Amino acid sequence: MLTALYINVVWFLGGFINGVTSFGGNLFAVPLMTLAMDAKDAIVLGCIVGTAITVTIAFFYHRDLPKLEFSLAFVSGLAGIPIGMAVLRVAPVKVILLTCGVILALFLLWQAVSGRMRGVFRIPVWTIVPLGVISGILLSSTSMGGPVLVMYAVMRGWSKETTLSVLNTMAALSMVCLAVVQWRNGLYTPQILHYAVWAVPCTVVGVLASIPVIRRINPGIFRRLVLAMLAVSAAMLFVRAFQA
Repeated sequence: MLTALYINVVWFLGGFINGVTSFGGNLFAVPLMTLAMDAKDAIVLGCIVGTAITVTIAFFYHRDLPKLEFSLAFVSGLAGIPIGMAVLRVAPVKVILLTCGVILALFLLWQAVSGRMRGVFRIPVWTIVPLGVISGILLSSTSMGGPVLVMYAVMRGWSKETTLSVLNTMAALSMVCLAVVQWRNGLYTPQILHYAVWAVPCTVVGVLASIPVIRRINPGIFRRLVLAMLAVSAAMLFVRAFQA
């Protein structure tokens, strides 16, 4: 009972964080899920619940979607999913945990320097193709495909609305496709589905709760709090990886 409550609270916060910052729901929740379940189960659950987060946000920001860049990102992301699935099947738990930790650490490092780089130069549109492939690989192997696309958004100078729309619409469609593949490969155990039945509504409530809050809270302060939580999650991943 306590485990189920813990999972629901974590995913509520994941949905809330994602709704305020345009990213970070899975980055926040999946590391904390590894405290309550096997790392691979946490990743699979993260794909299910993360789909609910992205679908909800994409619905609210669908009018801000840039069609060309979204199409390129989505197609290239799908191309990376089979590679990521192969990694998830063969990689040891320690490798998966370390990979997730490195992703978080690199993302935090990028956040520390990206503000200084804004406006210096803009990367071309075609770079979304290789970055989309990398995002698909990371999405299906670690459920953390967002940071790569966040970096692209920063270097393209996207508005917050455009970033919210592209990241979450792409993630929603990619994760629906991924869910079909995971289902066909028998990754959804009864226990994971049981947790998902409760965690999905909780994370949707978290997203909805973020909508009025984001209008009142100082985004700079909240963003720093989110990055601090991600730093703690990264540290936890490295500790559990060396204990595995």
